[in-house]
Amino acid sequence: MKKRLLQILVLSLLLFSCNTDKNDPCYSENQRLEKDPSILGMDISHFQNDIKWDEIKEDGINFVYIKASEGTRFKDPKFKQNRAAAKNECIYRGAYHFYETGKDPVKQAENFIAAVGQLEPGDLPPVLDLEELGIKTPVTNEMYEHNTLLWLKTVEEKLGVTPIIYSNPSFGNKYLNHPEFGKYKLWIAEYTKNSPKVPKVWKNKGWTIWQRTDREKLEGIGKVDYDLFQGDAETFRKLLKK
Repeated sequence: MKKRLLQILVLSLLLFSCNTDKNDPCYSENQRLEKDPSILGMDISHFQNDIKWDEIKEDGINFVYIKASEGTRFKDPKFKQNRAAAKNECIYRGAYHFYETGKDPVKQAENFIAAVGQLEPGDLPPVLDLEELGIKTPVTNEMYEHNTLLWLKTVEEKLGVTPIIYSNPSFGNKYLNHPEFGKYKLWIAEYTKNSPKVPKVWKNKGWTIWQRTDREKLEGIGKVDYDLFQGDAETFRKLLKK
């Protein structure tokens, strides 16, 4: 029992030192998480041009999700550039894949993995973007569920991190009814001033990230998708790649 308590104490001290080491180049960002009343993010792709990354933190942004891939072949041409810039500014970052029907889900997962490579410390979990625009060919609900779950399981197995699902309430209720989706955290898109609704599968679990608008004006980028994390700094850090 004493040995177990000692292990817990040592682990706690290590975690504390990782977040408070003044020699860490991202020390100020770690501290800012504690002070900010809300943990805010944005999500971007190659459609955003001329991002002034040095101004993004002044806009109050703590994290950014960057498009990495789409379908089986497309890789976002600005992914690596945006990812490196976010890391350089000590902004927490993650990658997402835009899913398309009519294309092999395993090859889509492989395309994403090839675009992203290995996850690094400070990275957020990968995200699968599921929405109406991705319905390129007719598909049954059962086939859609089977294929998207296959993508999720393939990425989790290869990268060792459980992905997050991005969707909106109506699409989720139509296409994401398999109970297995409930094991994945939800990034919900609903543009409302009230708390967002969640699809039935996540009724008891709730949402983790909320995309509140696609037209937030920030000085460092212009109009952009704007997100809110649900939880405090400790909860947020639990998502990060160690």
